[in-house]
Amino acid sequence: MCIRISKVTGLNEKIRGSLFRRKISGPTPLYKTPLRYIWFIFFYIDIFLLYVFTFSYFFSIILRQECFETFSVLFLTAANLVSSFIIDFFFMLIKGEDIVSEDEIIVSTCLTITLCIIKVATNACTFYFSLITSEQIIDSTVVHMKQRCHTSAAKWLLLNCIIINSFSFLETYIETILTLFSIIHFKRQVQNYETIV
Repeated sequence: MCIRISKVTGLNEKIRGSLFRRKISGPTPLYKTPLRYIWFIFFYIDIFLLYVFTFSYFFSIILRQECFETFSVLFLTAANLVSSFIIDFFFMLIKGEDIVSEDEIIVSTCLTITLCIIKVATNACTFYFSLITSEQIIDSTVVHMKQRCHTSAAKWLLLNCIIINSFSFLETYIETILTLFSIIHFKRQVQNYETIV
């Protein structure tokens, strides 16, 4: 018998209390450092890239592009964009006042680093795979594939996916650098706080 989490007595309060408990003073967790203002920018960049990808996909349908070999690139690009969008949306939601308990600091640090590693890995793999697959399709000498995939619509779609993945990879690269700076900023905050205490 499934028990809904919301029905378990006090579970929501305990989770919320351990993650979002507030104190008067102390170092600010990673997701509350100056990086929090950058999440908005990355979030809207993700929305823009999703719009461009959706437009490209529907445009290729209108042109009756029949290169089925491009579907793997399209699927991975879509999955990459959606995962980046969800991660940035999550970080955008947890902005606000400083949260300063030790558990929150540990959770925020691990969460920020883990999600940035996931974004870097997925973006790098997607970008590499899209390049390799596009090269294989364009350089193919198979007659059926040449007829279906060596069209301007198919090449335009592949090029568009590569450009979108490039932008997404560049965004993640900048985001990772800013996260590293935030970690340094966070360590200084902790050192200053320990010195004051």
